[in-house]
Amino acid sequence: MQTALFPSEKKSLRRFLTIYILSTFTLIAVGSAIFYQYAYHRLIDHQNDTLKIKTSQIKPKLRKLHNTLAERLPYPVVEGVETALYDIDRHYLAGQFRPEKVRWNEEFWREGDTLYYRMEQQPYYLGAATVVAATKLDAAPIRALRLKMAAAIVAALLFVAFVARWLGHLFLAPVHQTMQMLDRFIKDSTHELNTPVSTILTNAELFKSMHPELEKSEELRRIETASKRLSRIYDDLAYLQLNHRRHRQIEKLDMARLLEERLDYFRQVTGRKGIALETEVEEGVTLEMDREDAMRLVDNLLSNAVKYTPPGGRVKVTLSREGLAVEDTGVGMDETARRKATERFFRAEKSEGGFGLGLNIVAEIVEHYGMRLTLESQKEKGTKVRVSW
Repeated sequence: MQTALFPSEKKSLRRFLTIYILSTFTLIAVGSAIFYQYAYHRLIDHQNDTLKIKTSQIKPKLRKLHNTLAERLPYPVVEGVETALYDIDRHYLAGQFRPEKVRWNEEFWREGDTLYYRMEQQPYYLGAATVVAATKLDAAPIRALRLKMAAAIVAALLFVAFVARWLGHLFLAPVHQTMQMLDRFIKDSTHELNTPVSTILTNAELFKSMHPELEKSEELRRIETASKRLSRIYDDLAYLQLNHRRHRQIEKLDMARLLEERLDYFRQVTGRKGIALETEVEEGVTLEMDREDAMRLVDNLLSNAVKYTPPGGRVKVTLSREGLAVEDTGVGMDETARRKATERFFRAEKSEGGFGLGLNIVAEIVEHYGMRLTLESQKEKGTKVRVSW
């Protein structure tokens, strides 16, 4: 896929890759563990068989010594192993070493890096009923096995990651084409909105200056309100298109003053809808951020609250040194809608207008500046959105 993925596509791709790779890695890990245990035991069994073959060589040596009439007898040595002899009562007779503990109920056992083998003798040449043999574990083939397993697992994971990414892009291709078409539509719509909205607002102001007697005209006020709403939609769409490419002018903002400026416009809207607007604004709250980002943040929080609050409801705005909170007594959201509220184009209440961009823009601004967004909501009781900095 040649073009860059949209944020929602990246999120979906990350989820797919995570689930696919983790599940495949689990299967590879389980399969590798089973294979390693099988191969490891085969290596140990091979070394045990070698120890057993070498230990069996002591029997003819004992028989030969048993038939010797010499007063002093040499100890029968087998190359590559150390042995110890025990009588029928399991008492130590002689040997090249003396085991600290013999496991009389086991044929083979291992302690640390030493392999042991117990072999019963019949007949009992020189009184030896049992031979216990020991040899050092050969760790070289085990290390080689581990290296091969590690290399195989890494190669398998790289192959799985490649396949997962290829499949992810393959499955996302139709969605990406649709998103591209929608993106082009938004760009075209944004471009087409700019001129008529600016023209309506400019001529409305000109008309008011030419006819002062119509300053309080309800019809003219409605035109202005509708035009400003269109202008805000245009600003949101333009912000989304340019958000990652535009140059941000970071400055020290007086948030109390900026909030009051934005509240002046929304007081007109809440007044006409019959919504009570309450404010608790702490003076002296300053933030280092781009002014347009700050305006988009405030405007979208207020716009959402006012939009989803019915006449007679209440919107409360609180600004403090800890953050900004906007609380309303609107329609609210259930848990499913609350989790999706910051997704682009998502609208919890389809009966209301808009593109579902407000909280998505808020979330992007919050993420860019390292702030924290919390959203509390109950169906038919209202919503509280808080931005902490």
